[in-house]
Amino acid sequence: MKKKLQQLSVNTYTLFLLFVVLLFFLALIVFHNYKATSLLLNHVYYNTQDTVVLYQKQIDSELDRIETYLYTVAIDNADYTNLIYKDFGSTSWYSSLYHLNKNFNGALSVYTADGFLFYLPANDTFLFSNQIANISVAMQSTLRNVISGDDIFRDWEITEINGSCYLVRFINIGGARLGALVGVSSLLGSLTNTDSDEVALYLTTPENRLYGPGTESVELNFEILTDTYGIKNIDGQKMLIVQQPLSNGELYLTRMIPYSEVQALNASLNRDAFITTALFLSICLSLVFFVKRQIIRPVTNLTNALEDVSGGNLENHISTAGQLKEYRQMSTTFNEMVTEIKNLKIDVYEDKLQYQELENQYLKQQITPHFMINCLNTAYQLSEPEHLDLSRSMLMDLSRHLRYTLSSGQTVPLHEDLDLVKNYVEMSGIRYPGCLALYSNCPDAFRQAVIVPLLILNFIENTIKYEVVMGKVLEMHIDITSYETNDEIRLHICIWDNGKGFSPKMLARITDPSYPSAGDTSHIGITNVIFRMRHIFPDARFVFSNRPGEGAQIDIEFPYQPYEDTAKQGL
Repeated sequence: MKKKLQQLSVNTYTLFLLFVVLLFFLALIVFHNYKATSLLLNHVYYNTQDTVVLYQKQIDSELDRIETYLYTVAIDNADYTNLIYKDFGSTSWYSSLYHLNKNFNGALSVYTADGFLFYLPANDTFLFSNQIANISVAMQSTLRNVISGDDIFRDWEITEINGSCYLVRFINIGGARLGALVGVSSLLGSLTNTDSDEVALYLTTPENRLYGPGTESVELNFEILTDTYGIKNIDGQKMLIVQQPLSNGELYLTRMIPYSEVQALNASLNRDAFITTALFLSICLSLVFFVKRQIIRPVTNLTNALEDVSGGNLENHISTAGQLKEYRQMSTTFNEMVTEIKNLKIDVYEDKLQYQELENQYLKQQITPHFMINCLNTAYQLSEPEHLDLSRSMLMDLSRHLRYTLSSGQTVPLHEDLDLVKNYVEMSGIRYPGCLALYSNCPDAFRQAVIVPLLILNFIENTIKYEVVMGKVLEMHIDITSYETNDEIRLHICIWDNGKGFSPKMLARITDPSYPSAGDTSHIGITNVIFRMRHIFPDARFVFSNRPGEGAQIDIEFPYQPYEDTAKQGL
């Protein structure tokens, strides 16, 4: 994350910081509004719930009163008893029916009921006292069927009769049935005394079907809300819904409040938040304009000028007109620097070429003693009388190696280095008879590829130095392949063996991205060959690893260039 931030421009970084501050402030406003809205909703919910609980208690009280009245008639009313036990059709029987109907009519003015029912199954007597205007014969027939049916309403339940919604309750005592019919509209209307559709009360079944002042019931597509509120879309209108269970029956009292009313309560808060946000945005825009004009623009001009200089354009100068003191000083210093660079460009370039040439020669001369010591050590061990022929052969091979090393230029064709490797392995085979095996695979098309001297030999030499075990064959493989990128052909040299491989410590060192570093004096052969190769091919890649099931592996990748073309270019 830190590196990514370091790669940002001043312009981007400044705008990014301003954006973060703005985003934080907006998030703070959104969070504040969210908390305020949440508190407001909770406040509205608790107030609404208190109102709904009050309505629920009134409804329960009224239903309890009606139910108590039914039980009082069934137990204490002599007319009810006479109708059950006296002879059907007698004068006293009809008198009792008349008085019971009169009792029902009197109760209609006391209770919030639309009608009281009596049914005697023994003689199919049905009595319905009501105050329903324009009651139809069909409705009376429906009620007769309901009270005489097998489904006994043992608790208050909602039913739809001829398009109207009613609460119905039946009791069965002494072989006769008493019932009460309470219209949902009249019951809820007695509570609110309003016909407004903006705030509505409904009776609700466990299936969340609403029955209200309207003539049609509505089924909601969510579960009953308990101890919480819900914000739902009902018939295209967003509503805040609160529900409270009734004590009588499996029913709920539901109240709906248009969410627009809640939003109206929150309007002032939203207005303040909008004004604050607009003011903050104005300040941010003014700050951005000031920073871009007075700070970012001079830095951008300086950056562009530096890029021009980096691209070789030394004619560009920065105008100091209208700049702040510090930026004017920076621009003046930059202009002086560009003039000085322009005057010294040729000398610096020539010095750089000379330095690279000297450094390359130094690196090669570092390798020569390193290689020579290894070979002389081998020749010394073979200098005993019985090995004089081998010693002479060794010295002859050494002479060829030194001649190649000292006489070669900055680059050589690949096949010369492969021949040198083959000669060195044969020379080392004198010291380790039967222990070395070299397998080299190089397509003819790439034998003239440009490389630096001793590129492959350094790694083969280290392999023999550290991996040879007497009595065991050390296999060394050199596989050369190629692949194409968008604009060039690249060679891949894979050098691997069947030895022990790199130690974890060594592997960690040579795979570090900073390896090799300037002034590194360890592993001279590897370090120098990497530096020399990158002098010629800056994008050359060296990858060190342990080959699965084998030993060490070195992968070298670099662009393919024919040696003849390179020689003509003076590399």
